[in-house]
Amino acid sequence: MIDFNKMSILIVDDVQIMRKTMGDMLKVLGYGKKLLYANDGLEAWKILKKAHIDLAIVDWNMPVMTGMELLDRIRKDRGLRDMPVIMATAEATREIVAEAGESDIDSYVVKPFTMKSLGDRILDVIEKANNPPPMICHLKKARDREEAGDIDAAVEEAKLAVQAASSSSKPVRELGLLLYKKNDMNMAEECFLKAVKMNKLDVLAYHHLGELYSRQNDIEKAAIYYEKAMSVSPRHISRCISFGKVLVQKGMIKEAKKVFNKAIELSDDRLTLQEQISELCMENEIYDYAIKLMDLILKDMPTRYDLMFKIGIANEKTGEHSKALRYLTGAGKKDRENIEIRVHIGKNLIALGEVLKAEQVLKTVLKIDPGNEEAKELIGECAQ
Repeated sequence: MIDFNKMSILIVDDVQIMRKTMGDMLKVLGYGKKLLYANDGLEAWKILKKAHIDLAIVDWNMPVMTGMELLDRIRKDRGLRDMPVIMATAEATREIVAEAGESDIDSYVVKPFTMKSLGDRILDVIEKANNPPPMICHLKKARDREEAGDIDAAVEEAKLAVQAASSSSKPVRELGLLLYKKNDMNMAEECFLKAVKMNKLDVLAYHHLGELYSRQNDIEKAAIYYEKAMSVSPRHISRCISFGKVLVQKGMIKEAKKVFNKAIELSDDRLTLQEQISELCMENEIYDYAIKLMDLILKDMPTRYDLMFKIGIANEKTGEHSKALRYLTGAGKKDRENIEIRVHIGKNLIALGEVLKAEQVLKTVLKIDPGNEEAKELIGECAQ
């Protein structure tokens, strides 16, 4: 049980005056014996891993690590995931409301808030934490049963959660997810569809329908539901990537590029994501976009000679042989013993009509690897 007077509260906001204002309000309200402060999500995370916190009040928009990124870490941590979190936001937009539901925010308060509005939120959140409604109790038991490996028992608990809160889409969606994990696709689909009918902002249900239809290779329906999820809550990187992949499968390359650009814009690890997407594009022969992404990486990491080689291959595939040769030559200077690079240099020299140079390069390849069939074939082309 959390004691209003003795609880530890963590206040997270990048604006010092806001931290002080909230702290002063809590002191007047008499809520919390110990107040801790952090000016961004990363600093807050370090505190949460060291100190016991009963309640966190977190600003939505912060540098270094946002409130949503911090909340995502909290909900994925077994020791912290059930801690009450109140999100402070400048506005209650449709997107924020959707993300609140998606991330299991216990409540949110809109700035500028009064002492009464903050106090009311805390009162409501702590009372629910101390006396959770039956739906929440059953869903937590379902989670525990699933983690223990008893998914059938988890399904039964989820069914009880549905009965306990028949007007809420959350237990219906969670039941659907458990059935999905059991490979009961028909019943899972039925639950997800029911959830979105009950709540048109249930972004997770839309997302799971996208996953379900992707798994069944129903690309048309997968695209529809991923798009609906994105329209409700676009700030979700893995959803962007999943949706982009579906668009690629549909041949909607222009639209897929827009979605991938959105994912990159949202990512804290831009270079890694750019490389992942470039590999996906290479596999699907979207060479122009792959080249663009790898070029961007090279600007930050000019010694990535492996990327030079890949860009060279992509340019070769698109018939840009001069560009291909430039990148392949750059990669070859770093890795002079790489036979594959030399073979591709020879191939592009032939395409450019520089047969004598190509023959010289390919003969060097055969000195190193006399059995290289591709080099032999290319030398044959030089002789024609």
